[in-house]
Amino acid sequence: MNAGPARPARPIRAGRTVLAASLVIAMAHARAVEQAAPDYPAIPLQWPLPYERGEQLTPLSAAIEAMRLPPSPVVTDRAPATLQVSSCEDDDSAGSLRTRIGEALSGDIIDLTALTCSRISLSQGALKIELDSLTLRGPGAEALVLDGLDQDRILFHPGSGTLTIEDLSIANGRFEAVSNDIGFGGCVATGASLTLRNAVIRDCTAVGVGAYGGGVLSGFLTMVNSTISGNTAFGDHPTNGTAAYGGGAFSYGVDILDSTISGNSAIGTDNAPLSHWEIAGGLFIARNGGTIERSTFSDNFAIRFAGALTQEGDLVMRNSTVSGNVTEQDDGGGIRVRQGTSVLIENSTIAGNHAGSSGGGISFINNALPSTLQSTIVAGNTAASGGTDANSLMPLSVSGSHNLVVGSGDNLSLPADTLHADPDLLPLANYGGPTRTHALGTGSIAIDRGANPEGLSTDQRGAGFAREFDGVADIGAFETQGQISAPIAVPGLGRWTAALLASLLALLAFW
Repeated sequence: MNAGPARPARPIRAGRTVLAASLVIAMAHARAVEQAAPDYPAIPLQWPLPYERGEQLTPLSAAIEAMRLPPSPVVTDRAPATLQVSSCEDDDSAGSLRTRIGEALSGDIIDLTALTCSRISLSQGALKIELDSLTLRGPGAEALVLDGLDQDRILFHPGSGTLTIEDLSIANGRFEAVSNDIGFGGCVATGASLTLRNAVIRDCTAVGVGAYGGGVLSGFLTMVNSTISGNTAFGDHPTNGTAAYGGGAFSYGVDILDSTISGNSAIGTDNAPLSHWEIAGGLFIARNGGTIERSTFSDNFAIRFAGALTQEGDLVMRNSTVSGNVTEQDDGGGIRVRQGTSVLIENSTIAGNHAGSSGGGISFINNALPSTLQSTIVAGNTAASGGTDANSLMPLSVSGSHNLVVGSGDNLSLPADTLHADPDLLPLANYGGPTRTHALGTGSIAIDRGANPEGLSTDQRGAGFAREFDGVADIGAFETQGQISAPIAVPGLGRWTAALLASLLALLAFW
């Protein structure tokens, strides 16, 4: 990697995200100058996305096919076994995690719940799981971390089944491609299915001339009460042709519930002015679409398109929040709806995002299919050009009802009953439930003006928070249940910020 000139300051509100992205770039560049720059061969001036190549073998699909193992033999005369991990060391001793994975058969459970340590440091490199299916079960994401030490990715799964991670944190992984190659899955890479349940994937990086999934690369991603945060896809080429897709995750389909994708980045080298494609700071859904429910995408960053997410198939989003995401140069600060695809967004809030061109909240690009908004707020977003909240690059009609969209571009036709007033959103914070939301201020025009087309029983926060309080739904992801006091929204601390704060506190204690 070559260090380039610093980017100019951006006049945007999501300063916390921009600062995090700047720190990521600076740290990546600092690491790069320690190594001699490789002699990269020339590559084309554009980096086609998967759909643009049809069924041709892309560099990514070729890599996935190359890593995939033939299916494991089916064993019918045994029940899945549970293998206990009793050692916190990363070695080949009896009871270590590495040893237990080597002993397991497809379908088994690796049980780490009895460990008393808080971290397993993977000094021997990635854990390779050469089985179709395996479950790693920890004592809790706050209790145990598998730490890649920024030396290698943590989990590599070439099987054809499902890798399941439960009650466990995966952190500090790094996969850096060699020479003119692609990097993918800085924390976890699987060409099959990945299920995260009460799990955290954080602070990982994928680096390559094409970088896919700073935290996760998967064939299909299922998330339940889980978090993907602080990860980076870094497109690296010294002259031209970089690509970075999905700072948090790159997957060919998703099913996401009660989860958070936050503080991830899709970035690249500064010196690739002719062709660079940094897309989807949070999540890139390739070829297919998926379902997102009761989840929050916040504070993600992409240099080019789609601060939070984009998709190549039809997407359904319900009871969810997209907030504080940023694109530096182009459209879709929150969501970017790709050509040939549609979205159905119900009872959701898209607010406080910024686009470097148009569509601060949501952007529909050329030949996007007619989409639907139901009882959804799109407000408080900013954009450098047209459609501060919602925009379409070509004429497009959006169906639905009971929405609140403050500012939209001329090409976008919204339902006749759409409201255009300030919804008086409170800051993104913890108002209950597993994810952060935007509460409605007292007297908000969105209160009791919404609908509940799917008959949802709760708002985004889940159990205990009715979707129709007093019999009528509010517009957006949050349902007012009476008087509410806004809690203080405290930004999360990355490991570098936390270390600096700890040092300052130590100095204060010394003096």
